[in-house]
Amino acid sequence: MTSSATSSLPPSRHERPSSRSSGRSVRAPSPALSLDDPVAVRNQVATLKHNIRHQQAQVTDLENHILRGPRPYSNLSDSMSTSTSNLNSPPPSSYSNRSPTPSGSSPTKVARRTSFEVLQGIAGPDSSLPLPMTGRRELGHSVNGSLSENGIKEGVPMTSPTTYKRVSSPTRTLSRIPVASVDLSGNARALAEEGAVAPSISSSSLLHSASIDTFLTSPTLPSLQLPPSPSATSSNSNRRVSLTPGGTTKVLADLQTGVINARNALENTKTQLRLSQRSVATLTRQTEDLKEGRERLRLENEGLNNVVARKERLLQEVLERARKAEAEATQLRSQLKSETSQSKKSLREMESALAESTALSQKSEREYITLRESLKHLTESWKADTDRLRDEIRKREERLKGEAEVMSKKYRKLVEEVQASRKCEDVKRLREEDKKKAKEIEDSWTEKIDKMKKAIEKIGKDSQADSETARELSAELARLRRLMQNASRVLANDEP
Repeated sequence: MTSSATSSLPPSRHERPSSRSSGRSVRAPSPALSLDDPVAVRNQVATLKHNIRHQQAQVTDLENHILRGPRPYSNLSDSMSTSTSNLNSPPPSSYSNRSPTPSGSSPTKVARRTSFEVLQGIAGPDSSLPLPMTGRRELGHSVNGSLSENGIKEGVPMTSPTTYKRVSSPTRTLSRIPVASVDLSGNARALAEEGAVAPSISSSSLLHSASIDTFLTSPTLPSLQLPPSPSATSSNSNRRVSLTPGGTTKVLADLQTGVINARNALENTKTQLRLSQRSVATLTRQTEDLKEGRERLRLENEGLNNVVARKERLLQEVLERARKAEAEATQLRSQLKSETSQSKKSLREMESALAESTALSQKSEREYITLRESLKHLTESWKADTDRLRDEIRKREERLKGEAEVMSKKYRKLVEEVQASRKCEDVKRLREEDKKKAKEIEDSWTEKIDKMKKAIEKIGKDSQADSETARELSAELARLRRLMQNASRVLANDEP
């Protein structure tokens, strides 16, 4: 009995994170995405959409499994293992035939078992409880071998033709487990006190065992039914009491065995009730975990939808940039072609201009060489002419200086003669002669100077040095004129 109870125990509280971790393990890590590859972006978007549909289908499958799951608490370990395996198993490809197990071998609806099989699975093979028999079994072969005549038939009332309708209890909750079933012994005593007034020990024991057997016959553990009528109880007790004295000891032993078995059954029932309550709490926690997982999956779904939208926007931006880049590349190709043709044309023009400029430069070089040679000859001739003119001017200056000295000597001699004579006539005559001679000399000098000036002007046109010489000669002529004028003034002043 202990081994069966231990085998049917639900998972403890410390096993709760397994469901959460299994719920978290559904999410797959997102791979690294390259925005430069549109094909990779499309594949990533398709993968994300497939994962979203997959998780939505898994959430729907879990909700349907929770809502449509079997309710009998005798097979709690199977249902819990099934629900736990469903948390970790991927959803099937077709959702028309959903199964609670990953293999899909068992149908969704659990086959209904009889109360005998349920109670036998709860009690175990070593139990001596008086279990109800099915209609196919013989009444003479009971489990403990002692109740051949008083075997309990399944679905058949005890002995009373009247049936009692179950009254709705305020202690019945929504979890399908009656709260009153927690204290089963007290409820059985209350029912026994209401059913019979001051019964005997044997009748109360039979009533107690019968009420327990009636409670155990329901596979879904409903609330306790009402006890049978007092008339049926009294008839059964009278029939047992009217046995032979030799069988009284056996009957008492059977009754004590039944009481012990009933107590054991009560303890087992309490244990199963605790297990059921734990299973209910575990299922409630699992339901909450599933709700949390569903909410988490919904949030992840929204996040993945946002990621997909963002990836689509990025893909659109990448495509727009690619289109713009293609348009710019086409424009640049056309621009490159036009610029290439223009550059080739300008290169041909530049080559022709270079050839022309090369020919012109060669011609200019030849002309430059010719001009340089001619200029060299001209400068040499100019130098020779200037040297010759400079010699001539020097000779003329020397001759003029000699003539000026002679004239000055004559003038002094003339002054001496004029002073010696002191005669007016002679002076006048000499003055007139002097004037005539001065005029003649002046005219001769003027003619010579004009000739020299013309020659100097002619030469000055050829050279700048000649012009300077002419200026010197003109200055000398002016000086001579001043000297002559000064001499005439001196003579005029010397006359008395």
